[in-house]
Amino acid sequence: LTDDDVTLLFSRARNGLKPDGLIFVKENICREGFVVDKDDSSLTRSNTYMLELFDKAGMQLLYNMKQRNFPKELFEVRMYCLKPK
Repeated sequence: LTDDDVTLLFSRARNGLKPDGLIFVKENICREGFVVDKDDSSLTRSNTYMLELFDKAGMQLLYNMKQRNFPKELFEVRMYCLKPK
């Protein structure tokens, strides 16, 4: 998804939440900026990049956790818990 698509997705999800509802995200994370994989048409963003997208979509970050015991040769995996601002 493009940055605009991600922002729109979270904005729409935010609007569909019940009161006190939360959104959970589990995502592969690169070290800096973003990485495009042309073989599988994927885009991997950095933690900082993801936080900026969440903020742009009007979401407040409650938790940001790194998955433990994950192979070092793969992208880091992070889990986020979000609520509307």
